[in-house]
Amino acid sequence: MLRLNSILLESDEFADALLSSPINGTNAKGVYNPMEFVLRLREDIHKELESLTPGVYTGASYSPNQIQAFSTYLHETIHWWQHVGSNFGLISSLKFPAQSHITHSDLRIILSSFGPFKSIKKFDHVGSTSKEINKILNNWHDIEYAGQIAFDHDRLHTIVNDPYFDSWGHSYSLMWASAIWSLASTVDSDFSFLPDIREWETEFNLLRDSKVQGFYYGSPQGIPPLGIRAIFEGQARFSQLQYLSRAFNGNVDLNDFESNGMLKGIYIMAFDIFLKALNEQRPSSICDPLVALFLLVCDIAINPTDGFPFTITHPESFIITNDPGYRFYIQCMFIRDKFPELKKAIKKYSKEEYIEISEKITHAMGCLSPFESSIIVYDWIQTKSEIKSLLKEEATYDFLTVNQPIRLFFSKYLRFQEDKFKYPQAFCWPGMNFSNLQGNTLELTEMFTLFEKHKALFVDDIHGDIYHSSHEKLSPEKLDWVLNDFFSWNSVFDLTRQWISKEGPFNLNLRWLSSKHSRSERENWVSNNFENAYNVRPEAFRIL
Repeated sequence: MLRLNSILLESDEFADALLSSPINGTNAKGVYNPMEFVLRLREDIHKELESLTPGVYTGASYSPNQIQAFSTYLHETIHWWQHVGSNFGLISSLKFPAQSHITHSDLRIILSSFGPFKSIKKFDHVGSTSKEINKILNNWHDIEYAGQIAFDHDRLHTIVNDPYFDSWGHSYSLMWASAIWSLASTVDSDFSFLPDIREWETEFNLLRDSKVQGFYYGSPQGIPPLGIRAIFEGQARFSQLQYLSRAFNGNVDLNDFESNGMLKGIYIMAFDIFLKALNEQRPSSICDPLVALFLLVCDIAINPTDGFPFTITHPESFIITNDPGYRFYIQCMFIRDKFPELKKAIKKYSKEEYIEISEKITHAMGCLSPFESSIIVYDWIQTKSEIKSLLKEEATYDFLTVNQPIRLFFSKYLRFQEDKFKYPQAFCWPGMNFSNLQGNTLELTEMFTLFEKHKALFVDDIHGDIYHSSHEKLSPEKLDWVLNDFFSWNSVFDLTRQWISKEGPFNLNLRWLSSKHSRSERENWVSNNFENAYNVRPEAFRIL
């Protein structure tokens, strides 16, 4: 029996932590950071992957260690897909630029009225009466808390006591609206195809005035048994395990993974909730149809459609139709009570199974399916001139400088959805589709091509320094230019967060970006970026 190498597999990821350094020397094998937009791998994982030829990840010529190292890389790449390729991932990933954009004009007013000081939050605590201060803090926290609640619903117990928290529905509606506003200001200023968020305020105010649960201050709120962190980790882990089982010709299975510590904590939480809801025992095989159904439920959960890419249909259900945790659990109830036959339905891991079963579940819930979502996005790609122009920028990497991070990230979402429309099974069941499956029309070479095409945008090297993913059609100089421009914006987003919510001096070091430059060089670069945005350097701020 093959023995797994726990050094390459047992994980201790930092999940939503905003890292300040590379992960070498830690217990984490890999991590995707949603604020840095960077996929990091530990030094030993990098070394095992160095000799792997792209496009041949399961060949007999590779050592067990190399295959296991690639499984970790696949796991982290799936986290990138979850953030860039899913509807919820796109909305939540845009919260960082959205928070900066939505507060920018008011922050400039504060500078002209009071001069540079830090932090905004502490200034408010000592007795501010400025309407701009109030607006900045309320908008920033509404978006911030939406992401935190979705990540782990237990955080709601603490958040409800925060004076800046209004309600779950208000936070969610503002996170969606601010993200869509960021997209609209970039590609669709008259809302010709994006959902028109200008129509939302009246509807949500009516819910507040009518005291609809979840949409008014002090409202009681039920909480589903899991948040998106558990869904993300369960989806990535079980896809990784399916890949390992297939790559090792079935010589490892669930018992081996469990004894190796890969089925515990956050990595098994969503699957255990899924099994309990369906009144099922844990299967013996990682390739059991029940596992395939679990991964489909995860995919549906993270791809809500109400408010994006479709317009809102029932504002009063905005929380439960868009929150991944609610969506996950409601699916389980429908499968248990209405569609128990689905527990054994997935055998080919095919596009046809994906479409048929996902639509059966979502239509019963009163929602549209992820495939129907990809259809409308694919239509944008084919028919909307603004989208065509953006994807021309993506093809050549000649991005306009206005809102460059949003242009770059949204273009990657569009490319992902374009391929998900064609090959949804590849992204729902990637571990299985890295092997030849009877009855599935997706060729193995096509799966390799899709994986290479949708690698994480930014990755670190063996020393922890960040680089743009290799792109054979583009010059290193152009890739470096895009990276530098992206992280120039990113550094401003980071310092804006610090300015609003963090006490004490600014942290200008940002060592996580590069170790090749001295601390003074990094700090000067960050200060210059901030000055370009606000006409004042961080060093000039009075620290409260």
